[in-house]
Amino acid sequence: MKFVVDVSPEVVDAGSEMALYAELSHAPASDLRGPKLVIKDHASADVGSMELTGEVVEFVVKAPATPGAYTWSAVYAETFMPISFVVKPHTTSAVVWDIPSAIAAGETFRAKIGIKCSSECPFASRTFAIHDHEGKQVSTRTLSEDRWPGTSLYSAEVELAAPADVGLYTWNIHCPESDAGLPHDAGSTSFGIRVVRKPEYVVTVETIDKETQTPLSGARIVMHPYRAVTDERGVAKLMVAKGEYKLFVSQTRYLTFDLPIEVTADITATAELELEPVLERN
Repeated sequence: MKFVVDVSPEVVDAGSEMALYAELSHAPASDLRGPKLVIKDHASADVGSMELTGEVVEFVVKAPATPGAYTWSAVYAETFMPISFVVKPHTTSAVVWDIPSAIAAGETFRAKIGIKCSSECPFASRTFAIHDHEGKQVSTRTLSEDRWPGTSLYSAEVELAAPADVGLYTWNIHCPESDAGLPHDAGSTSFGIRVVRKPEYVVTVETIDKETQTPLSGARIVMHPYRAVTDERGVAKLMVAKGEYKLFVSQTRYLTFDLPIEVTADITATAELELEPVLERN
């Protein structure tokens, strides 16, 4: 008679569910009517039991709430088998989105911050901090009561002030570790901001289908580092600083349009996009 017990996952979040898979093999059919398989934890307390049927049987249990390495036991007909696994603090992850592609020096801007737990614990009212490129804390916020639609993220919108000097900067979001309820590791992420000279002029881009002369909505406009998307009239407006640029306009199923532009005043540019050629099949 032989039995095996596997655990999944072998590294599990504190207090989360894990599955034990037990199977009795190399035994006559009469042995299947024997005693139950009993699971005992690290303190030799009974966690539960299961009937062995000759096929793989799943048994779901809660992992301990304290991180560490554990060895439990599976006992069947006075035969013991160790079950080893590791319990870890929950992982905290942070993301940021809706950062403007370019921010005027010294101006304020807004961004959205989302933070979640690897086991999807409720994170409402947890706090986080934002530090600038010099490590200075520039903001602290509390997460909202609700998850961001369609995700497990708890979020907050922040308003921040850009540095006074033009350049590329890396800032950091930090959510501290917590032992409230179940242990959670600290979570952090970095994000970049591009600070530019204060925009002086408006560039209006009119995007049309070259063949039909109809407006193209949703076209992506790039005058690095400035970006925009055309409206239902095929029009996008960008506030840019004086200088020389390369205008790129792209849209699904169309060839990318590019045009060098020198901006010294408000200007209007027309982008006529051609459809991508259709490849003929042999």
